[in-house]
Amino acid sequence: MEWCEALVYRRTGHSGHRGLCAVVLAAGASRRYGSPKQLARYRGEALVARSVRLAYEAGAGTVCVVLGYRSEAIRRVLQQGRVPVGDTNTVRNPRWRDGMGRSLACGVRTLDPRARAVLVCLADQPLLEAADLAVLVRAWRGSPQCIVASCYAGKPGVPAIFPRSHFAALKALSGDRGARLLLASSNNVFSVPMPRAAVDIDDPQELRNLPS
Repeated sequence: MEWCEALVYRRTGHSGHRGLCAVVLAAGASRRYGSPKQLARYRGEALVARSVRLAYEAGAGTVCVVLGYRSEAIRRVLQQGRVPVGDTNTVRNPRWRDGMGRSLACGVRTLDPRARAVLVCLADQPLLEAADLAVLVRAWRGSPQCIVASCYAGKPGVPAIFPRSHFAALKALSGDRGARLLLASSNNVFSVPMPRAAVDIDDPQELRNLPS
């Protein structure tokens, strides 16, 4: 396929919101980190598995993880980890080197056609908790036509929830033009202060310096 290659493994019993899907962006090569930081462990858990778990715990009904570099190794971690019950779809973006925009478009193209909104998450925001994402979900339920975005460093960013009306724009993203482009150009964004989202990691020492 030109856009993506998908593998779905199904778990039953999840009680998340079936209209809310999540996309976790985990395709990059992490060159500055020196190894795939998606597989780096924080508090005993791979960062990518942590992101998936938080999305489920916050209320997502399904999660799509977009992979690229070292995709098979990351798939194995997800399948063997302690990700809670739910439907997890791992998607390989064959053009992951093109940038985050291409990966986000790839993930949105695989969403359940019944999806009403998508929660976009990264795999390298280790201080986020499910409670942070749950605040976004509650705000979306109260204003389902708005984009609901975390706000840190003075700007809206990811994690963010985009309603279905923005799916076409998300699918059209390419290169390294990610969700921030839509957030900056929309006049219908509900911002939620989220200082923990500002913390990402670019090298192993930064991860070791985080609170255990």
